[in-house]
Amino acid sequence: MPGEISIEDAFGLQQPVFVDIRSPGEFSRGTIPGSINLPLLDDQEREIIGFIYRKDQQKARLEGLSLVSPKLPELAGRIKNISKLGTPILYCWRGGMRSKSLHTLLTEIMDFNLYRLRGGYQAYRRFILGQLKRYTLPMPLFVLNGLTGTGKTEILKLMEKQGLPVLDLEGLARHRGSAFGHLGLGKPRYQKDFDGLLWNHLQKFKASPYLLVEGEGKRIGSIHLPDFLYRAILEGNHILVTAPLEKRVERLLGEYTPQTEEEIEIVIKAIGSLKKNLGDKTAKQFISLARKKDFSELVTQLCQKYYDRLYKDARPENTPFILKIESVNPRGAALAIKNFIEGRL
Repeated sequence: MPGEISIEDAFGLQQPVFVDIRSPGEFSRGTIPGSINLPLLDDQEREIIGFIYRKDQQKARLEGLSLVSPKLPELAGRIKNISKLGTPILYCWRGGMRSKSLHTLLTEIMDFNLYRLRGGYQAYRRFILGQLKRYTLPMPLFVLNGLTGTGKTEILKLMEKQGLPVLDLEGLARHRGSAFGHLGLGKPRYQKDFDGLLWNHLQKFKASPYLLVEGEGKRIGSIHLPDFLYRAILEGNHILVTAPLEKRVERLLGEYTPQTEEEIEIVIKAIGSLKKNLGDKTAKQFISLARKKDFSELVTQLCQKYYDRLYKDARPENTPFILKIESVNPRGAALAIKNFIEGRL
């Protein structure tokens, strides 16, 4: 159809700007990364139209038109402004009535290129899943392993600031992968958004001579890594990062210390989820430390009695490490790792 574009061709445009016209609720549960949300209907309006649609489709269309019509001048103005950034591409859930109607109207009155995404967000999602299912890393992967608190993430962030090819999986997931991994990182991402962001980063680094990543399991919180990436992490070039317990505790306190009573309750709930591993007696002791706000002792004991027993990939007898690096000085560790990798390549 005139003005339609496939997701593959959309990515081929010089400056595509995706415009998600779904409701804010739909947008928050998964969108094309970098999209601008210009909802035709808010969440309440969408619920009302959906209820009517199940009983009378024609009536729902007319009701939808009455709700959208007053918004059209503002929507048209905002899309015209967006066109100054690049080529706008409208999309809804399936590329159906919402995007089709708005696109038809705007192409009659606008003097710039405007596309509608064929198949909508569903087409994008199928594209991403297909890409990740078939993906093979074209470059060697260097994996930072180490006990919790050794500063692996800090080192990677320092290397990322230097322009090195770092794939920050925990940052993409907004989760550190542990029972306490979401503290201080905001709302964890949905799998759909993680997958899209991951593919974007893989495209960004596809010409890089190597890729840096932190050692992860198959899951980061509720996020599942694609099979190719999990296998690549297992089979990658492993670097062991170490630090004294005191330094690890200091780092963890800086990252995880709860600031509010609500966050303390989150910590207590997380400890409760570990009862099976800790045992009732130890879990009760840890909860007591949290309630007394003795976080230094709590973190020390969590390291000794829980995390250090779990991190099997940080043990030389389990993983063949190509380099072992002490991380009391993260900048020095980052530089040493960079020099080692570039010398090896």
